[in-house]
Amino acid sequence: MLLSSLSGVSSIIKKVEDAATFVCPPFDVISDPEPYYERSPFNAVRLELPLPAEGADAYDAAARTLDTWLSGQILSLDGRETIYTYEQEFTLQGRTRRRRGIIPLVRLDRQRIFTHEETRKEAREDRERLARRLKTFTSLVFAMYEDPSGEIEGLVEGARKEEIYDFVDDLSLRNRFSRMTDASEMAGLAAAMGARHLYIADGHHRLSVAFKLGLSHVPVYLTDMHAEGIAILPYHRAVLLKEKRGREEIISALEPYFTLSGAALSSEAGLNELVDACSSSPTLSFLLYFNGKKPSLSMLTQKKALLFDPGSPEIMRRLKVNAIHRGVLTHLLGVKDEEISFLNSPEEARRLVNEGRYDFALFVPATSVEEVKAIAENGLFMPPKSTYFYPKILTGLVFYKYG
Repeated sequence: MLLSSLSGVSSIIKKVEDAATFVCPPFDVISDPEPYYERSPFNAVRLELPLPAEGADAYDAAARTLDTWLSGQILSLDGRETIYTYEQEFTLQGRTRRRRGIIPLVRLDRQRIFTHEETRKEAREDRERLARRLKTFTSLVFAMYEDPSGEIEGLVEGARKEEIYDFVDDLSLRNRFSRMTDASEMAGLAAAMGARHLYIADGHHRLSVAFKLGLSHVPVYLTDMHAEGIAILPYHRAVLLKEKRGREEIISALEPYFTLSGAALSSEAGLNELVDACSSSPTLSFLLYFNGKKPSLSMLTQKKALLFDPGSPEIMRRLKVNAIHRGVLTHLLGVKDEEISFLNSPEEARRLVNEGRYDFALFVPATSVEEVKAIAENGLFMPPKSTYFYPKILTGLVFYKYG
């Protein structure tokens, strides 16, 4: 059986009255943990992205916090094995969506679990040190399955459940978190999932650590990859060159391969619409933004094939984010990885270029779920920060203590 019920460690509402103050995003999208520290003495950031304390490094400080919360009943073992359900309601581009998923224990099996992203050594070692010190997974792996018939979501929708949380977070997302209560319904759900393949959306570092630790199972948030709640946003590239080059030099390197046209920009919504146009274009397109006496935004549309990474599979060379990251930035412009920063908000990237903190920005098209699946099934890896699955799975709803 690929999945089974779990017994998690969850917060007790009578101790933490407002669940929204307890949760935080996963570690890799927290640029500054201090606001979450200030939000509540019980915010999950103290376990997810701990800061050193007096006489303790960050990992020991997290261990002290976990022990204190357990002994003080801020956290408590959920005494019943269950499969949790988690629904996020959000608005994206003026449209309200709901992403529904389940959180069971998933058996680790490299033949059935497919990844699409390489892990970074520093982040991997950090997550391993934290997991070893706490014997706890503080945040969840996020994976997708295929279910064209909608059988699994139908079983979850009709199952008997007990609500644990229902709150609106600081991004105005509604979060509904419950536990299934009927053992036969959980068994039926596990049977329906069977031996389906799982495609990792987020949490590659956590999954890598679980394999290294030799764990047999880890908790995973699972959702249907073709459901209407799946949204993949792009990470945009902001570049700060160590050896400065003028706008004309950069454009001249691109002109043999791309047609440049001016793009009018009237608002943040307009910028998002231009990015969407790049995403839906059958031809490789992206936006290039410079600041200066006269800020400029240009749309670039490919007119000649880019010859880069000749030994790489065709599927990788066709992947838009790869063609832009490795073909344009690395191959044509000679930009080094350490000169690139990744930003989810195009407006933030534009602002930082305007402030002179970066030389220029590339606004890239979104990666599709079909591309994620194809890359994963072929055992390939996308460039760093190729996908931003929105919204993130919140940390602090449930922890998994494995030892």
